[in-house]
Formats: sequence, structure tokens, C-alpha cells
Amino acid sequence: MTEPTVVVGAALTDGPHLLAARRSAPADLAGRWELPGGKVEPGETPAAALVRELREELGVDAEPLERVPGEWPLRPPYVLHVWTARLHPGSPAPEPLQDHDALRWLTPAEIWDVDWLDQDVPAVSATLAHLGLDTQDPRSA
Repeated sequence: MTEPTVVVGAALTDGPHLLAARRSAPADLAGRWELPGGKVEPGETPAAALVRELREELGVDAEPLERVPGEWPLRPPYVLHVWTARLHPGSPAPEPLQDHDALRWLTPAEIWDVDWLDQDVPAVSATLAHLGLDTQDPRSA
């Protein structure tokens, strides 16, 4: 059995705000929102992959903090691991450089206002619980 390929997602926070990124590609994902991040390359740690992906996708210098408990299946052979992260002091503001056309800093009350990718919904819910933010996806009510 082949080991799954880990995709790291960043729960990038600024105070009570969580950064969401709107996909611009591929076409079947375009217009939907996700936690920014990407694949862990061979020989790379998840934390190093998160730093690299945030630099490539958003042009920021970020620090991974801790992994959110859980693992969420994506299309085979990929699984999503989420890490909390923060911007380093002096980092430029995030910009949508690759694979995204918009970014939003969401307050807890706004988290479910965007159309998250289906596979990101449980990861976002777990991340909010991990961060101690009591916001429930209204679609689960």
C-alpha cells in the first residue's frame, strides 16, 4: 500500500482573523475557497513545506506553530494536514500570487460566508475548534 502524499494547509491567523484563499485554478475548483498551502515534497518536512508554499503562493514569510489534530482525505493519494501559522514581523501583506485570485481575512462570524472547497470544510471546522473559536458551519445544523 502506498503512503499518502501530505498536503499542508495553513490556518494563517492575524488576531481573530483567519486567511482564506479563493482558487483560480484548476477550473473545477476555481471560485471556491481554501486554506492556502500545498504538497510536501520528498525530503521536506511539513513545516518547511508550509513556509515554502506560503512564500510561493502569497509572498509572505510565515512561521508554522502547531499541527491541528486530524487528517482529511483529498483526491487519492493526497491527505490534508493543517498547521496554525502566523506572519513573521515585517513580512509583506499576503497577495494572491499563484493558484488564487482573491484573499480574505475572515472574522469568526464570517468564516462560513465563503464557499469553502468540500474537502476543506471539516478541516476548517477542526481548526476553529482547535483555535477555541466557537463557530459552527450552518450547513451542519
